[in-house]
Amino acid sequence: MNNLWVNKTPTFGSQIRVNRGLYYHHGIYVDDNTVINFASLTPGLETDPKSASVCIVTLKDFLKDGIVEVREYTEEEKKEIRTPQDVVSYAFSMLGTKGYDLISNNCEHFSYECVFGYKKSDQVDAVSNILNSLFNR
Repeated sequence: MNNLWVNKTPTFGSQIRVNRGLYYHHGIYVDDNTVINFASLTPGLETDPKSASVCIVTLKDFLKDGIVEVREYTEEEKKEIRTPQDVVSYAFSMLGTKGYDLISNNCEHFSYECVFGYKKSDQVDAVSNILNSLFNR
């Protein structure tokens, strides 16, 4: 599946991401003062499993001078996604959740779960596919 991410202003319940160089960081947009994401609030330790949890940050802090990208959905996906209110309600219900794992429970897994009701990470899948092609020749 080719996901479409576009540079535009997010709306309530949008699945958003920002490029962090080696990876994209994902979250759920509520408003400019409220982005719910799965990360550590300690600078430099955003992906540290010991300190990461589902938390609220401002859009400015989420972006860290990056550019917001908003997920657009295919017609088929639009049949599966939750309403913006349900996306945001679910994200709020997960506040404080811990258990961050880069491979099976990261920020992208969290945003997919909020929107679709299941965990998925295109980034993890892409790395896995590369590794499989290198070692399964």
